[in-house]
Amino acid sequence: MQVNEPPNSEQTQSSAEGDARRLRNGLVWTAALAVLVLLIGLAVPDLREVLKRATSAAPGWLAVGIVLEIGSCLGYVATVGLVMRRGPAREVRRLAWAEMAFGAVVPVGGAGGLAVGAWAMRAWGIAWSRIANRSAVIFLLTSAVNAAVMALAGFGVGLGLGSATTNIWYGIVPGAVALGGLVLFMLLPLLVDTDAPARAGRWMRPAVRRLTDWVADTEAIAFTPNWRLLGTIGYLVLDIAVLWACLRAVGATPPVVAIVAGYQIGYLANLIPVPGGIGVLDGGLLGALLLFGLPPAQTAAAVVLYHAIALWVPALGGTIGFGRLREAVATGRPLALAPPSAEEPHVTVAPAATPPREQSATSRSVTDLAA
Repeated sequence: MQVNEPPNSEQTQSSAEGDARRLRNGLVWTAALAVLVLLIGLAVPDLREVLKRATSAAPGWLAVGIVLEIGSCLGYVATVGLVMRRGPAREVRRLAWAEMAFGAVVPVGGAGGLAVGAWAMRAWGIAWSRIANRSAVIFLLTSAVNAAVMALAGFGVGLGLGSATTNIWYGIVPGAVALGGLVLFMLLPLLVDTDAPARAGRWMRPAVRRLTDWVADTEAIAFTPNWRLLGTIGYLVLDIAVLWACLRAVGATPPVVAIVAGYQIGYLANLIPVPGGIGVLDGGLLGALLLFGLPPAQTAAAVVLYHAIALWVPALGGTIGFGRLREAVATGRPLALAPPSAEEPHVTVAPAATPPREQSATSRSVTDLAA
């Protein structure tokens, strides 16, 4: 695979400064909105009661929640390492943390995380096609886990296994939609045969071929045994467990299946572009969890606690990761090359312009990451 020449230092610096500005603005706006919501909560009697419950939560369970959130973040780090297994391990870890910070506080959500990942890989000289592939595989892999968990939880609720209501609209329908999407995702490379791109419209051919390649690459990773796949599952499951721990902290003991289904549906509210999801995610989670019969007062307090943990743990850790990643890219320090795994042979890369003996450690790492 051909590796593009890295952009010049001015382009790299400009992109880094732009991402740093976006992250800084996201953190400031998120903090400002959090303070505003807190002041509103103190002014409104009913909301004041919610805050009182939250501040009276059991500290032991909150500590468990923080540990679980850190575990969830490490799960994402493992996922990025799985997809970019040939990359320099330390820089890939920093990249993963930086993506989580942008995903947490930048209004465009997960797209912000993928954007900073693209900047870092581009600064390393990776081809745009490979950047798009790796970003898409990470998104599709985590989305597949979300769909599978939603399908299991939805059918569980529909069968009355973990909710005060067995309404088909809250359980079977969301579960069926998630399962249908997952099956379509898995079958796409088979449904789109080699002649399909040729039969597609002129503007559709590249998109169809590219999407099919992304799905095939995602399946290849998902069905190849690797311990990092546990991180992909843990990224979601441990984050849901944070919500469970926060509910326990305020004295609620709801069924696990109801929490999982409510979490998945409530998180759809995060599609609304608000810094940190302040107010939006809280309302979405609370509304969804109440549909599954959870107690209103305790659930409201637990959602506030959950959002605080799920927002600031990745935001703070990711900000540190972004700072170190930006410094490494700006200074051009050599990247530590991870040895190739036995099950993943090297891909032949076009010869570099400089002789192999004179190729820098950074260039060898970039070549390996692009493969």
